Amino acid sequence: MSEETAARYMDTSQNTLNYWRAHGKGPAFKRVGQRMVRYQKADLDAFMEAQV
Repeated sequence: MSEETAARYMDTSQNTLNYWRAHGKGPAFKRVGQRMVRYQKADLDAFMEAQV
């Protein structure tokens, strides 16, 4: 899913996702090309579950 959709799904901002990526934190992601970032729902769920 897109970064925008992932941010909405996680109830956070795209800036937070950017920060996490830049600092090696947050859910797993895949980079498609140089700019596009994609997330899988299972990775978002696993990350959120680990935070509880």
